[in-house]
Amino acid sequence: MAKNKKGYGVHSDGVGVRGFYRLQINNQDGRVAGDSGWCENTVVNLGFQDYLAATLGAVAGSKQITYAMLGSGTAPGATATALDGEYTDVATARCAVTPTTIASKTVQFAFTLASSVYTAAKTIQNVGLINHSSTATAGTIFSGNTYTTSALATNQSVNGLITWPLRLAIIVSKSLKLQEQLNKIKSICSEILEGFKKTLNDYNRGHQLVHGIV
Repeated sequence: MAKNKKGYGVHSDGVGVRGFYRLQINNQDGRVAGDSGWCENTVVNLGFQDYLAATLGAVAGSKQITYAMLGSGTAPGATATALDGEYTDVATARCAVTPTTIASKTVQFAFTLASSVYTAAKTIQNVGLINHSSTATAGTIFSGNTYTTSALATNQSVNGLITWPLRLAIIVSKSLKLQEQLNKIKSICSEILEGFKKTLNDYNRGHQLVHGIV
């Protein structure tokens, strides 16, 4: 590695990406009963291959994310094709996602599991994204991970936000000082986080209006 002038960063170009997710359990009155906070997502090997690389190349068999799923199992490993412990006892257990883009570098998948979909109380602790609505047909998982075990009653709903990536930080250090790089990354992250906060507030406000809460 070549030496750099004093005060300058390492001479390397790179692209760093991360996906994150957040789940909230809501009571019927719209109040939040549980919140996972932002947790890091894990994309499996076939997620990279079928959803990202193949889609970019318009390769036959490429896949698009259309549904989210909840379960009681462990985090998916790199070779996983399904979500461990996915709840499949009701036909509508998977939730359709609404995709949007934020600040041109992030795609966000929002979903809601309505109350009474599950006919019995559940313990949920993992979440995943997939390309098929039917638990019988299965599909292939894109990503997933675990969070703190949470109890979900039949009269409670779940709102979820899953992103890919939270930030796309392109670090080109040949002509920028290290502090300048850090400031640029901080600015990008702040912009995206503000977008997340606004989206989450809009969802909560809409949920409250539906239930007559002002």
